[in-house]
Amino acid sequence: MIQLFHVYKRYPNGTDALVDLTLRVREGEFVFLTGPSGAGKSTLLRLLLVMERATEGQILIGGRNIHVLQEKSIPFLRRNIGIVFQDFRLIRTRTVFENIAISLEIMGMSGKEINRRVNQLLDGLRLNHRAGAYPGDLSAGEQQRVAIARALVNEPAILLADEPTGNLDPELGQEILQLLIEISRRGTTVIVATHDHGHIDRHGMRTLVLTRGQLSEDRPRQAVAAVRSSAVVPQSPVRATTPLPVTSAPNSEQDDDEVREVLDDTEELS
Repeated sequence: MIQLFHVYKRYPNGTDALVDLTLRVREGEFVFLTGPSGAGKSTLLRLLLVMERATEGQILIGGRNIHVLQEKSIPFLRRNIGIVFQDFRLIRTRTVFENIAISLEIMGMSGKEINRRVNQLLDGLRLNHRAGAYPGDLSAGEQQRVAIARALVNEPAILLADEPTGNLDPELGQEILQLLIEISRRGTTVIVATHDHGHIDRHGMRTLVLTRGQLSEDRPRQAVAAVRSSAVVPQSPVRATTPLPVTSAPNSEQDDDEVREVLDDTEELS
């Protein structure tokens, strides 16, 4: 569960990004976060990831006040939160499998467990036939599904998506949003920041509206007919039999630079 109590965020230039924000998001709930540009959507996501600290107030995740977390504890919190960006942020010189697996490799997870988790997601997101492909060979919808798989591979309790349909046509955007809704039905808390009111109205999910840093509306979920996703999100571990692919990057120096860039990107929201 995510809880905010009277949260303020003021920047050194005097700008109030968030003002007296109080809200609660239940475990496994799907929530749209919307509002005009500069309303505070990205600031709120950054606070949830402790990329920034609130000026005042309390932010609780799972009952823990993350506002007072020590720096050494922040990486452990972030392992429990997946992030999906508008522009995918895949490493061009790594295959689909490697893009999904990279955070597990950095954590020192065994090859067997990496195989299990990655193959489970490849199956569930209909990407198994693309495991050895590079991002440049994928459609926009496939790239976003890879980005979602990468966000889910740590098995996070929370998934934050910052404009995940912004670079997709309406049909692909609908597919990605339905997939995220399906993920929330499996117990993951999902918060989607978006400007697309067409998607918001179509799905009828709970919607938080920010205006000048304040919560101007909290629209409850509507009783709308659920459109089932064609993607099957895995519910239980699947034993993987495919070995971890070993591929050589087209340019090792470029690869190292891109890995560092993407890892830095996971430390900040644009």
